[in-house]
Amino acid sequence: MKRVLTGIVSFPIVVGIVYYGSPLLFLLFVAAITLMGVSEYFTIIDRIGIGGFPIHGSILSFLLLLSFYFNGSFMMEWGLIASVTLFAAWFFHEDNVKVAIDQISFTLFGVLYVAGLGGYHLLIRNFGDGERLIFFLLLIVWLGDIAAYYWGKHFGKKPLAPVVSPNKTMEGAIAGLVGNLAAGAIAGYWFLDHIAMVHCLLVSLICGTIGQFGDLAESLLKRHAGIKNSGDVLPGHGGILDRIDSLLFAGPMFYCYFKLVL
Repeated sequence: MKRVLTGIVSFPIVVGIVYYGSPLLFLLFVAAITLMGVSEYFTIIDRIGIGGFPIHGSILSFLLLLSFYFNGSFMMEWGLIASVTLFAAWFFHEDNVKVAIDQISFTLFGVLYVAGLGGYHLLIRNFGDGERLIFFLLLIVWLGDIAAYYWGKHFGKKPLAPVVSPNKTMEGAIAGLVGNLAAGAIAGYWFLDHIAMVHCLLVSLICGTIGQFGDLAESLLKRHAGIKNSGDVLPGHGGILDRIDSLLFAGPMFYCYFKLVL
């Protein structure tokens, strides 16, 4: 019930910002979600035993999102800033050279994992029908997650990846793909009638598949840290990373499909 109520409350807020919010409001929304996800990531690696640099990582994450917002206009400069910032952070705050590379690389990975992948949603929003495409992407992931969760919970028997996530099942994964295809069909008939149905279905299947790998990737981090959820900010759902893990992988794939194919 907590899971359902959280969805009921958050759905109109997200859709309202996606459809009716200005580009700046959408940037601030993505930035807020991203920075909470980055914070959860640093909590996870802290449980693993790697301190990292959360403040510097958060600042670099926001700067990376700004680069996406301006269509990657200073991406090369960001790479230089990130390199200097992280090495300087270790030099001035730490003294154990044996873990220096771990702290720097884990921090950089977290920034690229959450902000680097999440930033693609800003690029998608900049397309001509950006608000519709973002909603389409959300629909793909949402319907896939709902179908996988409830079908797997009641009918799942064969584990999908027991070492990484013992609760996920093959039956749930297949049901998730069916939900993804249903999202493609709904979008094609409802609000993307200018895009051929075959493309709606194909991109739904591709993004749904890659999104499941995103789910497993976050599960790998949590399994390594020995935790069940990345946080507890969303009642019934866990943390922010638990909700956007599929989107982090599906978003870049969605962008590449529409950029290169359509």
